Amino acid sequence: MVHRELPATASPDLQVVREWVERNPQAGARLSETVEHGGGEVVLVVSVPEYDEMVRARTEIPSLVRFPERLRFRRWRPTETESEWTLQWVLGLMRRQYDLGLPTHVASVGPHPDSGIVFVQLDKVDREYAAALETRGDGLLYVDPYPDEGVLLTTALSSGGSR
Repeated sequence: MVHRELPATASPDLQVVREWVERNPQAGARLSETVEHGGGEVVLVVSVPEYDEMVRARTEIPSLVRFPERLRFRRWRPTETESEWTLQWVLGLMRRQYDLGLPTHVASVGPHPDSGIVFVQLDKVDREYAAALETRGDGLLYVDPYPDEGVLLTTALSSGGSR
């Protein structure tokens, strides 16, 4: 099957699927369209990073649309370059966060092995800072809102033992 990705604008079911995506932001779904080789019809592709959310989308969305046979579901994963740039940006922030006098610090960071999204833990609960980091991460960054005790040790060791 040969795909040519298009911006999501031509599918007759686009609006219905877009509304599902907007009602379910936790799914992290992205929409695109392709024209499958030989078919000539536009196919709406719903890409979701987490497996469970992809299964949920695959279960719920087909009953909402007129042309379920023109839907495709797949796990979305950022490119290696996108993940690496995001990871390097967060590591750079970690190196400078004490000098910048930030009240909340990134305690640990790393790419998720399946989704490729960069996961961040903070040294304390700070929903505002977590939201600001996720916004700057452009969908490639997830900040765990609840730090755990093991992460605090990582922070203390990475900062030379002083906080």
